[in-house]
Amino acid sequence: MIQTLALTSSDRLLVLAPHPDDESVATGGLLQHAMEVGAKALVVFFTEGDNNPWAQRALELRWRIGPSDRARFAARRREEVRAALEQLGVPLADTRFLGFPDQGASDLLLHGNEVAQRAVTNALEEWRPTVLVVPSLLDLHPDHSALAVMVALAMAQLRGSVPVRRVVRFLVHNPQLRSRRHEGSLVLPLSEAQKARKRAAIACHKSQLVLRGSWLLSFASGEETYFLEESATGLQQHPVVTVHLENGNLVFRLASRTRMRSFGARKLCLVCNGEPPVRLVVDLPSSTGGATVREPRSGRPIGEGFFRGTSGIGTLTLPAGVVSPGGLLFAKVEHRFGFFDEAGWKEISSVPGLLGR
Repeated sequence: MIQTLALTSSDRLLVLAPHPDDESVATGGLLQHAMEVGAKALVVFFTEGDNNPWAQRALELRWRIGPSDRARFAARRREEVRAALEQLGVPLADTRFLGFPDQGASDLLLHGNEVAQRAVTNALEEWRPTVLVVPSLLDLHPDHSALAVMVALAMAQLRGSVPVRRVVRFLVHNPQLRSRRHEGSLVLPLSEAQKARKRAAIACHKSQLVLRGSWLLSFASGEETYFLEESATGLQQHPVVTVHLENGNLVFRLASRTRMRSFGARKLCLVCNGEPPVRLVVDLPSSTGGATVREPRSGRPIGEGFFRGTSGIGTLTLPAGVVSPGGLLFAKVEHRFGFFDEAGWKEISSVPGLLGR
């Protein structure tokens, strides 16, 4: 059943945005709706969008981009956010920048960066939202999907101590799934005035319009779509198909796809918040053979699995002990194309005998 998303004056909305422009593109209508009904809202930006070199090259007509250039670009993007939020009616005081590295959320997640994880948890604890708006795990931009995992880990840590009654997810970088409605979809219809203000807010992000203006402005349509649950289609098509226990081993069935402009070797990334927390990267060979298990921060080999298949399609067997029992488990096949992943992260909700939920 498709539901209509509506807030009330008693709601406290928290939008966790990976980059400047996501607040307008993904939630420009929702932020207007929150202001109109008298709800309180806070927009938290995980990064300042400083590492978007092709947009900066096109805008500034320069090839070399150094640290001082990125700092200048970050300052520009903060100013663009302020102008966009003014169009949407959101007070500047209701904005926070966490300042983590653009294009760096996946590394922070896989390295178990406690500062980044704590910043996300603190945002939830301090604002105490009733409605939490976050990226989808299935977004193809690694910053979006990694932030989604961090939020899930924070929610698990807080164990219901914040009054969140609804978590809604948005998709930006996944056109196939973004265009689909499914069970659990939430739709926010936009009036002509709201569409115009959303379009004006997106237009404030001038640094991003140079290379992809028509695409960004296409989000100012007649409605915004959110998801209470991750897309069933996206989960079915995810390269991590199934996970099960077999003879004391953890067996992953994988179905990675080759896409135009894909590059680099495939890796299986695993995040588990059990005791102890686990972060792993498994090097997937191009054909049947050993699969080295590494600690992501150091790259140090810590074990060996076995992959049977070719080009990312087949089964990966790992000792069950590499993952702590009783926690959330998230998996992603990393096979980059441009800035993007083949797919986002997938929460493995249940492996009988291993993960207690």
